[in-house]
Amino acid sequence: MHLEQLKKSFRLDRGMIVRPISNYLYIFYSFVFILNVVHVFWDHPTLYSIIGVLGMVMTAISFPRADRVFKILGVVLLGAGAFFFFSGEAVWRDIPTFFAGNIGLLFLLSMLPWMNSVVKAGRYNKLLQSLLGNNARGLGSLYIRSEMTMVSLAAFLNLSSATIAQDLLKEQLKDVKMKIKNSFILMATLRGYSLALLWSPLEILLATSIFITGANYLEVLPWMLLIAILGIAMDSFIGKMMFRKEGINPPSDKEKAPEHSRKKLTTFIFALVLFLSIVVFLGNIIQLDFLFAVTIAIFPFAFLWAVFVKRTRSFLQIGWSNWKWKTNHLSNFIVLLLSLSFLTETLNQSPYLQYLQDPIVSLEGNPFLIMLFIQAAFLVMTVLGVHPLATMGIFGGVSELLLGAFPPVTLTILLASCAIATVPSAPYGLIVTMTSVALRMNPYQIVLRNLPYSLFLGFLGGGISLLTLLIY
Repeated sequence: MHLEQLKKSFRLDRGMIVRPISNYLYIFYSFVFILNVVHVFWDHPTLYSIIGVLGMVMTAISFPRADRVFKILGVVLLGAGAFFFFSGEAVWRDIPTFFAGNIGLLFLLSMLPWMNSVVKAGRYNKLLQSLLGNNARGLGSLYIRSEMTMVSLAAFLNLSSATIAQDLLKEQLKDVKMKIKNSFILMATLRGYSLALLWSPLEILLATSIFITGANYLEVLPWMLLIAILGIAMDSFIGKMMFRKEGINPPSDKEKAPEHSRKKLTTFIFALVLFLSIVVFLGNIIQLDFLFAVTIAIFPFAFLWAVFVKRTRSFLQIGWSNWKWKTNHLSNFIVLLLSLSFLTETLNQSPYLQYLQDPIVSLEGNPFLIMLFIQAAFLVMTVLGVHPLATMGIFGGVSELLLGAFPPVTLTILLASCAIATVPSAPYGLIVTMTSVALRMNPYQIVLRNLPYSLFLGFLGGGISLLTLLIY
């Protein structure tokens, strides 16, 4: 009896020790993020190595706390990275820097709750939910409205749009069967998100393709808009047909849009346009990286927005608790993103990178086959865990060869559309990972659901780029 009491007391004492440490991880993570901010303005190799060492510590802390699927993914990514490391010319002292590459993405993820909190504090989530639900006769018609809403949100909020829209849809579809609800949410949000990226001048994949080819954005824009419009039309039709037989409970009187909803919606749109303008200013005038500009703009903008709508107190209350909880529970993202950073960096210094470039050289003089190869390369590499930006860099290494086969505008459309088409089907991509965590699904289940869409959008982009060959 006495022994049992001692065991129970030990378990309680252990819980009292472990629980506070896990509750205060946000302090350690925030310290690493602050160092990353300092590095943006003071690019010193020693500081970058320190950030990498702390990133390795973050990975070690997060592995036991991550979900099983992310532990497996982390082991696979680290194992593949180790193989490329030993096959390349990198040395041991380089290893810490390999873990520092995606710290900025983790910083962005930790700041997203502040934008979501001002939306909740200002009760804009209720407005958007009522707009989604009003007059929706079934999931078929709701799918069209959801995808259009996602496209609109993603154009302004980028990654924040996913969490906002998914939270709204989870509440809206709480009475729908789990399998149908998850399919609906992952299709409408991820596909809508990718369709918004096609034409956004702030999208890193589009910007990188323009940098590689030297094309004029204004020449590329009409064609990318055409791909986006056709993609929205086709996917909305497919979604409506898929979910046409599924009903949805009509919104209650409390959920219906209030009479002043138009004014509130106008305020919401104005705020989003203002936020986008601030990010453009920071990116184009101050010359900050896009992701970093979004990250550092979130809290000041959200706070001032809360002050403007007179919701400062509720914003701080909601935001502080949400931010601490989300930052303390970044384990899945830390394991995935820092392991992926290690893999990408070691691959870039491995001789196996050359094997990825050789097939393009062998296809010289066959534009159509090159198009098919580029689309297949983006899709296969993405499914294997290589970020499309890294694949874009591979093609950038043979850009002179590619520009000999295609005009700059054609090549830009081809590279950008094929890369962005893989976004909803990237098992280790940020948006898929966020959706995986939100819906408690295996990332590869999401990939299988969106893979036909990625193939379709890639072929659509390739077809439009073929059309431009007749003009340029």
